[in-house]
Amino acid sequence: MDVNGSYKELESDFIHWIDTVDDIRAAVIVGSRARLDHPADEWSDLDIVIFTSRSDFYIGNDAWLKEIGNPWTSFVSTTSGGDVERLVLFSGGLQADFVIKSDTELIKIQEGSIPEGFNRGFRIIVDKDSCLAQITDGKPEVLSINPKPVHNEEFLQVVNMFWFASMYVAKQILRNELWIAKTRDTDMKQLLLKMMEWHAVAVYHKQDIWHAGKFMREWVEADVMDQLDRVFGRFNQEDSWTALISTMNLFRDISLETAEKLNIDYPDELDLRVTAWVTGVQEQQ
Repeated sequence: MDVNGSYKELESDFIHWIDTVDDIRAAVIVGSRARLDHPADEWSDLDIVIFTSRSDFYIGNDAWLKEIGNPWTSFVSTTSGGDVERLVLFSGGLQADFVIKSDTELIKIQEGSIPEGFNRGFRIIVDKDSCLAQITDGKPEVLSINPKPVHNEEFLQVVNMFWFASMYVAKQILRNELWIAKTRDTDMKQLLLKMMEWHAVAVYHKQDIWHAGKFMREWVEADVMDQLDRVFGRFNQEDSWTALISTMNLFRDISLETAEKLNIDYPDELDLRVTAWVTGVQEQQ
């Protein structure tokens, strides 16, 4: 099956439909199907930002999707940047994510406020009022991708949350509540990922950190990647202990290096106390 060809047809069907809808004033493709750097592969979905005067309508129902294709399912979610989106699975397994924005956002763009989601590339497919004419189509270099500076309070918040979660997960493993342990371990992994991002910037001066761990091998050092092989465990107590201790060790190593580079006082006492407690109860098992 020509998956990419099918996505082109889906995009074409969307454009033809939007021409018949007056309240949608503009639409922009973002994500991999608009990027020049790391472009789409055959498994990439279609991400479309629409600007409309009836955002509540498109968020609140899915009847309009039938005008575009044959939807299998659809639901409302939120992007990592906080925007409301409707996720759709069309026939043939084609996935489309529609970010719904008010058309008042177009005024902000005209005034120079470019949406963060555009920063790695975008492709304008509908611009009925020429509101997007001033931004350069498909060239992310016009936008800033530089990593944001890490503040002392933010760093310590992540460290404190991590060590708190470490003890919580350990208690769930002791109880053999492995589902709860795995669920909270997911939170720990997000904190670990955040520290890995900071570590890559502070210690190795990486400037292009992709979100959600994408293309990780390009910005995470090889020795850190090697340790990741041990931080995910199977659904049993023994493996869960190994994964927890490995996660704690990796987090500590990169946190200490990051704190030194950022001139932040690392909370050694908290680390020592939680580590002693966790390793102590593990040894008693």
